[in-house]
Amino acid sequence: MADLDRHRLEAHFGRSPTIPWLDLLRNTGVTHRDEQGEDRPTVAGLLVFGREPTRHLPSAFIEAAQYGGTALSSEELVHAEQFSGRLAEQIDGAIAFAAHFMGHGRSSERSSADPPYDIDVLDEAVVNAAAHRDYALSGSKIRLFLFADRLELYSPGGLPNTITLQDMAYRTHTRNQLLVSFLSRIRSRRTGDVFLESRGEGVRKILERGKAHSGRTPNYELFGDELRLTVWANA
Repeated sequence: MADLDRHRLEAHFGRSPTIPWLDLLRNTGVTHRDEQGEDRPTVAGLLVFGREPTRHLPSAFIEAAQYGGTALSSEELVHAEQFSGRLAEQIDGAIAFAAHFMGHGRSSERSSADPPYDIDVLDEAVVNAAAHRDYALSGSKIRLFLFADRLELYSPGGLPNTITLQDMAYRTHTRNQLLVSFLSRIRSRRTGDVFLESRGEGVRKILERGKAHSGRTPNYELFGDELRLTVWANA
């Protein structure tokens, strides 16, 4: 319980809840009573309200890198960062990183009014990866790579149940329902909006708006237990 940030909990639930704090945390899924009767944070509770989530979930962070060319090569690496902390901070940090570096290294100069990517597509992609990745996969983290011609986003975890690459834009199934529930109520410090709209439209939005912006449909591919999204930059 000491790993939860009381100030963050109070900011979300209020300082004077109508029921005892422990009951509130249990009822909302922030904590769960284990077999020994001890109350402990859930994975979702730790990610959203933990003081230092990666202390207990060492792979729960986002790695971001920007390359000057089109190859995943150390010689092309321009800048790299890791975003840890609470999930809201990770998401905001990774999106801000991509928004700052997108377009760097491209052969032609573009104006700020004609960015290489639709920022809403970028936002949706990072939030979806953070909300739906498999946090049980040890040693796997979200990876965000920016190239001169595309953005690649790797998310740990295969597709749940019977969902396929072909129908994922039209079906919904949430691996982390509790985490999605929290993200649908927590607001980004960067935008002021809630992180996630619980309508299951994220993938369709990425595909449709990504194509409208660049002329090429974003592409999802599955490599074992890792899902890769490629979003193409506009020409």
